[in-house]
Amino acid sequence: MERALSGYREMRADLHSVQQKMAEISSSATAPRDVVSVTVDVHGQITAVTFPQAAYKNMAPAELAKVVCDTVRKAQATAREKMLELMESTMPPGLSMRGHTPGKVDFDELFPDNPEDSPLFRPMDER
Repeated sequence: MERALSGYREMRADLHSVQQKMAEISSSATAPRDVVSVTVDVHGQITAVTFPQAAYKNMAPAELAKVVCDTVRKAQATAREKMLELMESTMPPGLSMRGHTPGKVDFDELFPDNPEDSPLFRPMDER
């Protein structure tokens, strides 16, 4: 029982650390010709938009809108990738956040006959 409680406390501390790191994730993307730069947070919410050059002044509104949207999507994709990388470092083998079936669990691997073989009880640096 003490080992399980110790493992629980370790996992809780590790997850708290991951939560703090997630809160710090942001991503920026800049469109070609420096038309626009966009920064998003871990949730993909826009936190900053800048127009570093005057290039946007020579663009039609529809063209500028497309460039802004494309740049936002690029920043969001990068933030999502950073979050996935961080989350994967905490996940036991058999659990994936990627691919066609994100979150699919291999229960036999997570809960083998011998509980000591379960990745749930391995230290974070051995996963």
